[in-house]
Amino acid sequence: MVRQYAGSDRVGVPLVPGEIERAIMTNWLPNRIMQTAALLCVGAGVLVFWLVLHQPWLGVTLAPQAEPGAVRIVAVDRNGPARAVPAPTQLAAIGAADASGERIRLEPGDLSEEPDMIESFVMIARFMERQSALARLLRQPRVVLYAMAERDAHDVIVAPAQSRPISDLPSSFWVQLVTGFGSLLLGAWVLALRPRDLPTRLFTLAGVMIMMSAFAAAIYSSRELAIDGGLFRVLAALNHVGALGFGGAMISLFLVYPRRLASPRLLWIPLILTALILMVDILRLQDDQTLVSQLPTVLYMLAIIVLIGLQWFATRRDPRGRAALRWLGLSVIVGAGAFVMLIVAPVLVDTAPVMQQGHAFGFFLLIYAGLALGVSRYRLFDLDEWAFRVMFYTGGVALLLALDALLIYVMNLQHGVSFSIALLALAFIYLPARDSLRARLQPRNRVESHELFREVVDVTFAASPQERSERWHGLLRRLFDPLVMTPLERAVTDVEIAHEGLEVRLPAAADTPALELRYPWRGEHLFGSSDRDLARELVRLMRYVEVSRDAFERGGVEERRRIARDLHDDVGARLLSGLYKTEVTDTHRVLRDALADIRTIVSGLAADHLPLGQVIAALRHEAGERLAAAGIDLHWPLAAVDESTTLLDYRIYRSIVSAHREIVSNVIRHARARRVEVAATQQGRTLSIVITDDGVGIDPANASGSAHGSGLRGIIRRLGDLGGSFVVAPAAHGSICEIRIPLVADAAATDAEADRPHVQGVSAPGGSSYSSPADAAQRMGDRS
Repeated sequence: MVRQYAGSDRVGVPLVPGEIERAIMTNWLPNRIMQTAALLCVGAGVLVFWLVLHQPWLGVTLAPQAEPGAVRIVAVDRNGPARAVPAPTQLAAIGAADASGERIRLEPGDLSEEPDMIESFVMIARFMERQSALARLLRQPRVVLYAMAERDAHDVIVAPAQSRPISDLPSSFWVQLVTGFGSLLLGAWVLALRPRDLPTRLFTLAGVMIMMSAFAAAIYSSRELAIDGGLFRVLAALNHVGALGFGGAMISLFLVYPRRLASPRLLWIPLILTALILMVDILRLQDDQTLVSQLPTVLYMLAIIVLIGLQWFATRRDPRGRAALRWLGLSVIVGAGAFVMLIVAPVLVDTAPVMQQGHAFGFFLLIYAGLALGVSRYRLFDLDEWAFRVMFYTGGVALLLALDALLIYVMNLQHGVSFSIALLALAFIYLPARDSLRARLQPRNRVESHELFREVVDVTFAASPQERSERWHGLLRRLFDPLVMTPLERAVTDVEIAHEGLEVRLPAAADTPALELRYPWRGEHLFGSSDRDLARELVRLMRYVEVSRDAFERGGVEERRRIARDLHDDVGARLLSGLYKTEVTDTHRVLRDALADIRTIVSGLAADHLPLGQVIAALRHEAGERLAAAGIDLHWPLAAVDESTTLLDYRIYRSIVSAHREIVSNVIRHARARRVEVAATQQGRTLSIVITDDGVGIDPANASGSAHGSGLRGIIRRLGDLGGSFVVAPAAHGSICEIRIPLVADAAATDAEADRPHVQGVSAPGGSSYSSPADAAQRMGDRS
């Protein structure tokens, strides 16, 4: 069959065997890699459980007893075969219940969790022989437990169960099991992401080594008393191979990642050294077994630390590599360092490990999880922040333990007192120093939070678009100090981090197109989630201030247009009419009206809102002076509206003043009235002003005209724009005019009524009425 594989340009041409192999490797599918890893986990897990559960079980919990060098039963399972044995008690020996009379005296060394902790190969051989003998004895139908409680001997015959319940497995077994599963699956996940990369393959190899070591140790370290010595030797060898293999894989990994420090051929050196160490162990060329098993682990750890230092120097100009290395190095140093300090180092100085080795395997899972994030470069831009947090709190725990030990051994304080003092010192000295430590370890040029809004306002209210763009660029440089800042041709809707934190893309803002910032802080760091959030908040704030600026500018334009319209429609029209007046008194009147309009316009500039009571009082005073000068009496009694504190927008009170002023002018010029009555009332959010005069009234013969006077047209337009109305009608003696206007402008009414005057006719007190609103408006306009 002829097939084209991905990565091959040849169609229809058969591939040679070597090319086929490479094509298959290239076409590894992530799901196949994960499925294979899952099958390996299932198979290895089944084998581990079978070996662990198919062991003789007594149902006792044993612990070594230093004095007098025996084994102690600390607990007994109530449903186990040895439920008749008193606990706690000393278990001196185990013997056969048959005629052979075989009896084995127990020693504390029989409970050794890890054979690598035994000093010499001779002692290991003796240990394995005793394990085989004890396992063979426990497989008999019945055994005798020679117990001693308070100097009283208790010989109890027990029938060991030939299988162990899963509920009896200790917590250390589950820690090692989860470590093995997690390591293999994490390695497979990273390999699935980048199957062709050498670092990911080395990383996966390290995961397989961890699983081998953890599963082997889980079987023999969780035994109740003994397993077959031959099986024990195989499992201990697998554990040793896995531990050394992990160290060799890590050394090889740091030789090529994040930067290549050596050629691929040199990667065989760690593997060859590992094989030599295993050969020394197998051939027993060194009698001191701890040197063969524990010293290489320490040396591997030191080699990894040296390689981390070399990689740190090699990535000084590579922020992505430095970020990955920071997380990788921290994971290895914290996790593996803790394992070496708590487990390996005490053995080298002939002291007991600080914690169980089974529980210490959890450190390897933490190491491997951290390595997985670094090698896969998952959220690489956040690794700096995570690394600082882990380092900070790890340093806090180390400082707490060191201070506690110092207070105990130097000042001879009790443990509870010393720990409390150390905890208080950590809470009040170390933890508050987090921000200062961050500033020293992660120096970045940033604008203080209390200055950020001021900086944004300065950018937004620059004099010109070019200056705004320059200030925006300057603010971004102060915040992120990028080496490169270039505009983007495509639109960006939100802040984006690209190329694993090397770049961040910003939407258009401040009269500047979308920007791409590269290599932040002079190329020494990466953009992180906190930087993205800061940039996102900065753009949001910029847009908010831009909207406010645009609203401010629109308000200024509208205010200028309003002043121009008022000056043209009112003051200009009055002054123009004054040019054609021949009488001095008429000219003076026109000038007074123009000055009144100017005062109203100026008051609108001085104050955006005026109380309704103040506007009514000003109208009363102005109307009184004008009517008195014309010899007309004004009757305008005080009412509740005079005390109203409702604030009126400029357009509202300007329309009220203009309409009322025009009506009073028409009365003075045309009505020949002797008395004017005014009543102002407020009904909810509506103001009503009714003006009645006793003049000549409206001539019904002129009611059919369609032309309106210019003053009346202005009243209709102003009130209609605000959703108000103007009512004019004849009375028995004179006329009635009513102004109705909402005290709050209705935007919908303004849009609907802007081009349509709205006038209503009302019935006069004397019974006359006009059916057409235009008729009443026409007669009032004829007089103007």
